[in-house]
Amino acid sequence: MSIFFEKTNKKKSSTPFIILKLLLLGLMITMLVMAILNGIDIFYVKLVFVFVGINSIVEGIESYLQKESKKIIRREIGLGILYILFAIILQ
Repeated sequence: MSIFFEKTNKKKSSTPFIILKLLLLGLMITMLVMAILNGIDIFYVKLVFVFVGINSIVEGIESYLQKESKKIIRREIGLGILYILFAIILQ
């Protein structure tokens, strides 16, 4: 089983991070519903990508505060920046 599934020792998220992630998730779902109701309006899709990027950057900050490896922190922040850049590039 350990071949396919990696064991992680990630600590439990603190309450402010959980609240922030749930708020971002709610905003993403709301923006997706608004995009569907408005005929797949690209403005709302861009906002979803921005919120996903912010969520990833928040996870990177949380990883930094939990003293995880620099590789994990860079990956999370890099993905967040990539999502935000993708939202800017989208037309």
